[in-house]
Amino acid sequence: MIVRIRFGRGRLVTRRRGKNGKAALLLASLLTLIAVSFGVLGLWRLCEDLGFAGDFVFADGLLSHWQIWVAAAAATQYSSWRLTQYSRIQKEEDEAAEELSA
Repeated sequence: MIVRIRFGRGRLVTRRRGKNGKAALLLASLLTLIAVSFGVLGLWRLCEDLGFAGDFVFADGLLSHWQIWVAAAAATQYSSWRLTQYSRIQKEEDEAAEELSA
């Protein structure tokens, strides 16, 4: 006896650009908040070096330098910007498809 299991047809896999635009926009929003946090930590460390603020959270090690925090903030914000650009591709394609169907 041969048993055959048949599955229904699922979603078609497409190669269109920007198909994960909504997830990219969500991640970009979260990365912006993380970049602001990194920037605040960098500013806190810089102010502590200048004598304007109290003790910094990390006294020793790699994370005790303000340059690391500012660089992390810049890299995170750049990533957020790139993800926002990617999400605009889907938005433009959705608008174009709406115009064609209307």
